[in-house]
Amino acid sequence: MSRSFASPSRTWRRRLVRLGITSGLLVGLAASGALAQSTTLVRMEAIAPGEVRTEAFSLDRSQTVRIEAVGAEHGDGKGIVRRTLEKYDLASTDDQPWQGNAWILDSRTRRVVWELRRVDTDHDRGPLRTYEGTVRLGPGAYEAYFADFPDSWRAVSQQGGNKSWFSFFKSDDIAGKFRLTITGDGSRLGASDLARARHDYDDDAIVSLTRVTPSNTMRAGFTLDRPTKLEIYAIGEEANNGQFDYGWIVNADTRQKVWELRYDSSEPAGGAAKNRMERRQLTLPAGRYGVLYTSDDSHDPREWNSAPPYDPAYYGLTVRVLNDDDRRFVRASAYEIAPGGSAIVALTRMVNSDSKSSGFSLTRPADVRVYAIGEGVGDRMVDYGWIINADTHERVWAMKMDETEHAGGAEKNRLVDRTLHLDAGNYLVYYVTDDSHSYEDWNSAPPVDAEHWGISVYPARESDRDAFEKLVERRDDASLAQIVRVRDDEDRTARFSLDDDMDVRVDAIGEGSDGEMYDYAWIENASTHRRVWTMEFQETEHAGGAKKNRHVNKVLHLSSGEYVLHYRTDDSHSFGNWNDDPPNDPEHYGVTVTRARERR
Repeated sequence: MSRSFASPSRTWRRRLVRLGITSGLLVGLAASGALAQSTTLVRMEAIAPGEVRTEAFSLDRSQTVRIEAVGAEHGDGKGIVRRTLEKYDLASTDDQPWQGNAWILDSRTRRVVWELRRVDTDHDRGPLRTYEGTVRLGPGAYEAYFADFPDSWRAVSQQGGNKSWFSFFKSDDIAGKFRLTITGDGSRLGASDLARARHDYDDDAIVSLTRVTPSNTMRAGFTLDRPTKLEIYAIGEEANNGQFDYGWIVNADTRQKVWELRYDSSEPAGGAAKNRMERRQLTLPAGRYGVLYTSDDSHDPREWNSAPPYDPAYYGLTVRVLNDDDRRFVRASAYEIAPGGSAIVALTRMVNSDSKSSGFSLTRPADVRVYAIGEGVGDRMVDYGWIINADTHERVWAMKMDETEHAGGAEKNRLVDRTLHLDAGNYLVYYVTDDSHSYEDWNSAPPVDAEHWGISVYPARESDRDAFEKLVERRDDASLAQIVRVRDDEDRTARFSLDDDMDVRVDAIGEGSDGEMYDYAWIENASTHRRVWTMEFQETEHAGGAKKNRHVNKVLHLSSGEYVLHYRTDDSHSFGNWNDDPPNDPEHYGVTVTRARERR
């Protein structure tokens, strides 16, 4: 928002009145000489290790304020810290935030206007640094911070045994020497005054997700009646190899992300290197939007595990309207992570070592919304779902790790919420789990929406609901024998008989690699015990999922008589206990024999 400061004294007198400081009081103070003399606006002393202290003050006019500060950079004069960093291959001290650092924020703009680490300081004993100087500040409200927090102290503690950053620095008793004093012609602000001073920034916010707590996902929504320019202000925890505390904005109708806080598009937020921020302007078209922010189980305003960012009060995600004229085109709206309405398919509350499927039919092409929550480890999913064409047995979609986002709780909880376009036809939906971390048996923090652990399919638009029908499994009168859903170490049989010579179709899925089958089928003549067909690797093709999943579909000509269908598995990778990606159609892992068309 554009604001005029042509008459700063008058403008800030109005703002100070809002803070409870009346013009009469200002006149009285001026007459008494109180404002003409320097006032102690901030005084902080003896900041404890791990503490982040805040005090606020206001200035009614532009002026030069005096600052006296004692802090500490990394290094203790004896090389202990530097040698520890080198030993454990951590960042150099030049890249580390100071153990004792002070800074000042403008409450209205949320920008740093002064920082101890960035000014010329005098060396004191060991890592101590002293500063005595001034800074020119305009009228307004300001927040002063002091943080006594050695970055990466926990990493050193975990890797280095009994010692930690705190023990290194506490041995020299430097924390007790930290202090910050700011004097000038202004007023100190209490907590309620500070909240009112932030009003100029907060008043423009349409979404404020800043009360970040561990292992949580917050959400809000808004609707734009016309294209609108917004400002996004986000602070979180990220690294080159992962996102830990971060936010994103999605189109509520298409489920597509329109913005996300990412390491490669963000910048340092102050303090620890993992603190990242983005402040950018974004014009969004008219539509409905969801705003989400998720956190892991550590490093947040309740308990920082390394140096905090410059603006800890706004850790999270804030979305603001930049133009006053646009506010009437913006409306708050509800946004639910889980879809509303009834699902066409719901395979949820999935437990350990579980495998389920369900199907639906589309009478015409339509968009479907897929909402799936599962477990991802490394670069692959271990609890996940997929959809196949029930007629061709080809996968039309699968839950892949690189297409998921954090579902809240443990980092391995992953979420997919997206829209697919499917042609008219029949579809099967599958979901499988491994032997740990699932509904009601979590081995880490559960996701926010634990009830939907699994996969659900909805119409993307309610107007298309009439295009969906439940898939009806029709009895196949041509079926002769079937052995499916075969598990580890099984040797199963089924008998069938033929009154006449005829063609039969054999459809089998098994496990094989390097020219050899490990889970496979065969048919033998019940009278002679001679094999009339065996599932050989050479006649199979890929069955979807892991390469070792093999499929054969062929026609055999058999004479009249009695036959025994066999299926045998080894001790791994079978229905309900996959050690790699299952085949497209795991429910039919095994073999099915049906009557084929008459031979010509």
